[in-house]
Amino acid sequence: MSWLLCFISQLRGGRRNCDGSCDPEKEYKDQLWFEKEEGIFCVELRATLPCHKLECPPSLQLPMCAIGDTVEACFCLDNVGDLPTFFTWEFPSSFQILPTTGLLEPGLACRIKVTFQPLMAVIHEVEATCWYGEGSKQKSSIQLQAIAKCAQLVVSIRHKRPEDRDAEGSQKVLHFGCVAVGCTAERQIRLYNPSVVNAPFRIEIASDILAKDQAFSCSKGHGIVPPGKKKYVSLFFHPEALDVRTMDYISIMSSGCVSQTVLKVVGFCIGPAVALQHYCVNFNWVNPGEHSEQTLWIENQSDSTAHFQFAIDCQESVFSIQPAFGTLVGKARMTLQCTFRPTRPIICFRRVACLIHHQDPLFLDLIGTCHSDNTKPVILKPQHLTWYRTHLARGLTLYPPDILGIMLKERKLERDRNGALMIPIEVRWIPWCPWGAGCPFQVPAPSSNL
Repeated sequence: MSWLLCFISQLRGGRRNCDGSCDPEKEYKDQLWFEKEEGIFCVELRATLPCHKLECPPSLQLPMCAIGDTVEACFCLDNVGDLPTFFTWEFPSSFQILPTTGLLEPGLACRIKVTFQPLMAVIHEVEATCWYGEGSKQKSSIQLQAIAKCAQLVVSIRHKRPEDRDAEGSQKVLHFGCVAVGCTAERQIRLYNPSVVNAPFRIEIASDILAKDQAFSCSKGHGIVPPGKKKYVSLFFHPEALDVRTMDYISIMSSGCVSQTVLKVVGFCIGPAVALQHYCVNFNWVNPGEHSEQTLWIENQSDSTAHFQFAIDCQESVFSIQPAFGTLVGKARMTLQCTFRPTRPIICFRRVACLIHHQDPLFLDLIGTCHSDNTKPVILKPQHLTWYRTHLARGLTLYPPDILGIMLKERKLERDRNGALMIPIEVRWIPWCPWGAGCPFQVPAPSSNL
């Protein structure tokens, strides 16, 4: 066999070299004639040079897409040539092809992903080109076809209340109502997509304050509503400022910001409303070493949880309250046990502050008198406290009791209808009167009755 190959090489003039003018895709043909004793026969010779060749589908139809949304489709790029081939894609805007560049071995295929993100609602028919080969002078093209549409998003309030406003073409208003401080209220809005494409949306709160200080929040800032479907989004109101009406605006924007719905949200923050059954507990009189007990209820008239504490933690005090602190849920009532334990004959009075979280303090007056066999002071009554506070407002507590008694006898003081002391109304001359002491005009002195 070797002599035959040698003979063929000599017969045809040896190897045939291909210069740069050779076409790599051209098929070269020739013939070899053999003459033997049996006769003459011919051998056909065919040869092709190794070359680069990539193939892709002629066209690709992508799904319908909304403005601002993204759809994807894939196709295969095949290396049907004989050489490893480097390729680069060239594509128009609104489309993206991945991988954009790569190296494909002979006989292998590469999965190419095409992404479509339109900016305008038009029909797209464009061509993407794959350059490859020596100097990237060879190309394969694919026709990309896609339709872009505007998505529509209808926003409405779920479980509407009478105070809500949800009419078409007007400002939408969502009311959270009164919410207890530190609690969270939830309302929902409905997003409906009547179009035939996905409707991406984005929700933003148009507040100028920092996010951590915002009273309103949203369960999701963005999402997609499928065609013909509904999606419910929760809005939350978490107030921290007591007795404040909070208002803000929430923008629901569809894909590409083509349309926008502004929703006004309103909420009011309430705190606890704690009240006492009485604000004065009178134990009357008790013997030394004995004790007297009275009950008193404390009530939370609000829906907000209340935390309270009586400032009476001194163990040496003759008064005690149990429990001295606690928690009241909304519309709850708790019974308190007030105790008076005197040790010596004396008049006892104490004003106890009840501190309440998110509410002004309440004040409870505890009064009692201790009598012994030898000493029986005057029994302190709630009326005495009323007189004392009236005298304090009128400035009469600056005088000792004996002086006040003398002034009452001398009619320099008199009692009002409640029995409290007061400075009587006097008639005085106007000091600046031009006629001096003979001025006929008289005016009453300013009343000291407070």
